[in-house]
Amino acid sequence: MRRVNVRDRVIWIDAARGICVLAVVTMHATLSLYLYHVDTSPATDFWAWAADAMTPFRMPGLAMLSGILLSRRIRAGWSDASVRTSVANSAWLYVVWLLLFAVFAWDAGAAVWTAQVAGDGFAWQAVLAQLVLPRTVLWYVFALAVWTALLTTLRRVHPSIVIGGLVAVSIASRYLAVDDGDAQIRNVLRYAVFFAIGAIGASRLRESIGRGDRMLTVGALWVFVGTVTVTVFSRSDDVERVLSAPRDAAAGILLLLLVARLCRLRRTGLALAWVGRRTLPIYVMHALLFDAVLRYVPDWGAIASLPVLSVVGPPLFALVAAAICIGVHELITHTPDRVLFALPSPLRRTLSAAPRHPVTLERPSMAPGATLPGRMARVERETVRG
Repeated sequence: MRRVNVRDRVIWIDAARGICVLAVVTMHATLSLYLYHVDTSPATDFWAWAADAMTPFRMPGLAMLSGILLSRRIRAGWSDASVRTSVANSAWLYVVWLLLFAVFAWDAGAAVWTAQVAGDGFAWQAVLAQLVLPRTVLWYVFALAVWTALLTTLRRVHPSIVIGGLVAVSIASRYLAVDDGDAQIRNVLRYAVFFAIGAIGASRLRESIGRGDRMLTVGALWVFVGTVTVTVFSRSDDVERVLSAPRDAAAGILLLLLVARLCRLRRTGLALAWVGRRTLPIYVMHALLFDAVLRYVPDWGAIASLPVLSVVGPPLFALVAAAICIGVHELITHTPDRVLFALPSPLRRTLSAAPRHPVTLERPSMAPGATLPGRMARVERETVRG
């Protein structure tokens, strides 16, 4: 079996993360900057269909990637500073950007993506409620903190129990009776299982996807095609809800396999990986940018209806938004305002300085004829310092 180069694996993981986030931004551009401003045409029908068709791929793939990237920290447990810092960092980013969404809504007036924090005149209550019940597109940042904390706490529970339980939660979330504005809590519950698949199966997924494992590819393809076929011909919402978990898991894996193969084109892989390592500012900023366009650009409808934009608008809007977000991030990271994108240093140092205790692994048996110093040396080698 050919060994997979570690660097190549990092490239495809970053590249896939970039593609997933750009797909999210393209969907949001389609919904807010495009469909309601351009006359109906084959192009608008195509982009509406594309936004819907990517649903099984977009967030399941992104959640799996996040699980893969956080797997080592989760396995280390709460005694490791890195997992505490990771949870705190996600929570910090969620609160900071939720407040920025609220400030925008109060100052400029709520638009598509900031309407959920306007609160119909009770904005502070709306913001406080969303500390536990997310309603904005920032729900994924909230979910990362919750998912990481949950899996870290359950890291000693058998993987089949964790995955099985989260599959049940994912299916049940489709039946959750919530208002449209509160639907993001459904996403937190629905996509947790894909994060767990990535975190628990990280090593196997890295190896199998990195080398383009044929059995994994064929298996994922059969599951995806089979579940979609049954769903289409059954014409039953209940069947679609029950089969959504295996369908989306297979779709996420297929997406990662496709990106890994795409990254064999070295320059393409490096370009996508460059974007993938900068997805944080893109994800948290793009919705505010789209709302600013809707609020401050006069006659946006006329601009969006220009012949070229009416055909290729959504991906073009997404790429422009990503470039602006990355540029703003690069400028801000060299100022005190960098706390908008990272946990403040004092908090990070506090979390890192928490007491850490040595954990002694299973005591080795003394081999026949082994001397006491030799046995002590083996014990020392098997003691892991926190």
